Amino acid sequence: MFICGSNFVGGESACAFTPTNIDNINYVELKNGIYDDLYITKATDFELSNECPQEWDFDTVLWAKFNENTNAGNVDWNVETTSHIILKSRKDGEFKWKTIFVKEIHNITDFVINYPDYFVASGQTVEYAIVNVLYGSEGNYATTKITPKFSNMFLIEGDIVWSTSITDGFCDTTRNIPSSNVELLNSRYPIFVTNTIANYDTGNCKGSFVPIVNEDECILAYDKKYDYQRIKYQKEFMDFISDRAPKILKLPDGRMWIIQVTPNPTDSANQVYNNRDISWSWVEIGDVNSEEDLYYLGLSDVSQEWWNQ
Repeated sequence: MFICGSNFVGGESACAFTPTNIDNINYVELKNGIYDDLYITKATDFELSNECPQEWDFDTVLWAKFNENTNAGNVDWNVETTSHIILKSRKDGEFKWKTIFVKEIHNITDFVINYPDYFVASGQTVEYAIVNVLYGSEGNYATTKITPKFSNMFLIEGDIVWSTSITDGFCDTTRNIPSSNVELLNSRYPIFVTNTIANYDTGNCKGSFVPIVNEDECILAYDKKYDYQRIKYQKEFMDFISDRAPKILKLPDGRMWIIQVTPNPTDSANQVYNNRDISWSWVEIGDVNSEEDLYYLGLSDVSQEWWNQ
């Protein structure tokens, strides 16, 4: 007889609690046999049989099919029921996601993803989600959060990234609100008139772009013996900012824009000929958080079918 979990029938364990505790199972071994499958599940409400289930479910712990390997995860299940993998991001605390990467899945190796996210600001906590999709139907979100921090100024176009230390460069900005003041005959004060919703930044940046000749000792090519190497490097940067293509401009204080460099960049000496500063002006031409702007400006390959409404 059991009352309150104790045995009162008698014996040396008469007052002991009923032994119902089970330690976590962390090791499984099969040997001396030929096996088709090893299926382990957390579910207990089923009848034992010689037939394995036909698919994974939320209670499945592992399922080894022994198809010339001992893999027991659900990668095969994902390959069979996944047409695309998408990577999304959003600012911490916001509801709306932004799709930043899409990859079509054909085999297991397609699940290997290495994607640099250039659209995140310094100091901004960002949540990422990787989602499997089967012809438009999304699966479960696997999420994580990061808070990046960097100390350089960056100019980014596609996979091309230029940067310089913020101690060697700066950006000043102006907020543009096109308008006019109309003076009336019968009023002491003018009327403020604006006929557009335009509201954008323009700016001026300056930086010192010098190649590193020794990364271990962090030696920069300022010496005159590196003149050709330094001038070639700076010319490549001038060509980059003058190619008329939209770019991402990021600063270490968290400011970030989609910009177009405007005429005309300058390369000028700072006290001595080999210490040169490159200056350029720019205009903001889109919203870095807009999937539509990033796509139509050529900064993202994510087309409209993957945008989040």
